[in-house]
Amino acid sequence: MEKIKISSINIVLIIIVIALLLVPATIYILKSHYDAMNLVIEKKVIEKASECYNSKKCKSKIIKLQELIDKKYIEKIYDPISKELINLESYVDLENNEFKIVK
Repeated sequence: MEKIKISSINIVLIIIVIALLLVPATIYILKSHYDAMNLVIEKKVIEKASECYNSKKCKSKIIKLQELIDKKYIEKIYDPISKELINLESYVDLENNEFKIVK
């Protein structure tokens, strides 16, 4: 009877240890993946905004996403995680090379 209790306690402890290792590792991997997907979107939009500005089609160093879409530099941009359309009022600031997403 006592061997059954000890072995069941050992199994529970092993499951707890595995969970303590897998949960943080999974969270870290998912966060890194989401950050990489967001970085790709950001770099793509900044690159297209620079291209528009350098070709003199965009006059200002602050370029809205709507302007890039209207001038056929990019198509609509979707959030890679939520799959929702990114607000068309979001903009690229070429002074700082930043893509600001307006919520």
